[in-house]
Amino acid sequence: MKMDGVEITGVKVINIIEENAAAIENMVNRAIKEIREKDLVLMDVQTTADNIFLILGKRHT
Repeated sequence: MKMDGVEITGVKVINIIEENAAAIENMVNRAIKEIREKDLVLMDVQTTADNIFLILGKRHT
């Protein structure tokens, strides 16, 4: 995915420790819905054993 014209605006962290796959899926889907409602772009996803980091951006007009 090309990211020209997109500026990083924030990070959303989802704690996944002790969660099952279905719960993690629901949390990520909810986060993606919130990101779209705020007219932001999901630029990248990073993970650790305990967290998912969603890197957020905004398109330049």
